Amino acid sequence: MHDTAFQIGALAMNIYADLRVDSVLEVGSQAVNGSLRDNALPATHYVGIDIEDGPGVDIVSEPGKPLPVKEGSFDLVIASSVFEHDPMFWMTFLEMCRATRDGGYIYINAPSNGLVHRYPEDHWRFYPDSGKALARWAVSQGMVVTLIESFIAKREKDIWNDFVAVFRKGPITKALPKVSIHEHVACTDVMTWKSTETANPSEKPEDLDLLDQANERIRAAEGQLAQVTGERESVEREFADLKRRLATVEEERERHFSEASDLRSELNLRESELRQRQEEIEQTSLECAKAHTEAERLLAELRAQQELNSSILERLRDRELELARKKADSDLLGAQLAIAERDLAGARDRLASIESRVDQMGSSLSEARAARNGLEQRLSAHFHEMATLSRIVLESQQSAIEEADKVRQIRAFYEAAASQPGWWSILPRAHRSRLQKARLRRLGLFDAGSYLGKNPDVAAAGEDPVHHYLYHGIDEQRPGGLANDGR
Repeated sequence: MHDTAFQIGALAMNIYADLRVDSVLEVGSQAVNGSLRDNALPATHYVGIDIEDGPGVDIVSEPGKPLPVKEGSFDLVIASSVFEHDPMFWMTFLEMCRATRDGGYIYINAPSNGLVHRYPEDHWRFYPDSGKALARWAVSQGMVVTLIESFIAKREKDIWNDFVAVFRKGPITKALPKVSIHEHVACTDVMTWKSTETANPSEKPEDLDLLDQANERIRAAEGQLAQVTGERESVEREFADLKRRLATVEEERERHFSEASDLRSELNLRESELRQRQEEIEQTSLECAKAHTEAERLLAELRAQQELNSSILERLRDRELELARKKADSDLLGAQLAIAERDLAGARDRLASIESRVDQMGSSLSEARAARNGLEQRLSAHFHEMATLSRIVLESQQSAIEEADKVRQIRAFYEAAASQPGWWSILPRAHRSRLQKARLRRLGLFDAGSYLGKNPDVAAAGEDPVHHYLYHGIDEQRPGGLANDGR
């Protein structure tokens, strides 16, 4: 028994019977996925009849035979999810009327839509005017029966729309219950004994409305797919433009690399010249050091000679009487002094020449260092420009790859939606949504459970994970989208 059949049956039992004292007969009472007997009270006289024994069956009755109960012995006679399987439900309806006492009620619930479900056979579906036809049929067979209310209930969790009808046996001589079933159930095509007008009429069954809605969603999805296809083509054009720009940047980078290579060769040449000049300066410095050492040695000899001359002069003053005798020695010493002074002057000239050469080499060394610094600055600027261009190229490539990946994901979603079985469109929304999510998970496109687990804000908001991922999560790079995603 599906969800709405159980809920509406419970309302009928509590509205049209006093379960504390009344007797209830259920036709087709075998418990299949639940039973209306569960709504009865311990004091309720409840009898269940079916064509074969099983849970909830008190009496087994042969198909096509009169019900084995006394005429007019029950306050409420019910048949829920039975008439679609009964090859002659109109005869069964007469038997239900016969078993009802005058002033009692007959309750019928049968599907108005849905798939074939043989139990053991499936024959009929009931539309809004079926209650009127049954009442006319009973009256034509001598039964005083009035249709109290009938309607088509909207589905809830399952796929079924229930046709519901309540009849009263005998003339209406006392007030009916103050409430009706249809007042507590979402329904269409409501008919009551009080009015000839149909309230909330519907020309189409809910299945067709759902089919129209599904077709509208398909058309909207096709429009979105066309839009995504256009966006993909735009992205492909942008990607082609980026490739052309990349080729231009690559050419520019090769040109810069060539210039840098030329600059590096020139720098190596200048460094070689600089090393050669440094070697010359070092050699000159070494010669200067040797000359300086030689000059210091000559100066020391000169000072020693001067000291010696001073000593000799003192000795000459002391020995004026010996001057004549040692004049030859004095002349010789004067000649030696003249030679020493000439050697000292030559050493000073050589020292000045060496110092001039050192100054010239220092100037050349400064110029070479300045040239090398300029080359290094130009090389650094070229390397910086090349690094900037490379970063721009990598960022452009990454952006294009990410956009292409998004387009591929969206296209895969819509290809999966477009290739789903056509009969899914008649399923309830919740059931179809579960099948779609399972299909996406099997295809490795999306895991709804993982997505909600890793994004609790989406679960807390009650949003559909597939819709949220397509419209928000894919751009926000939320984790948990792909079924094989390890994030």
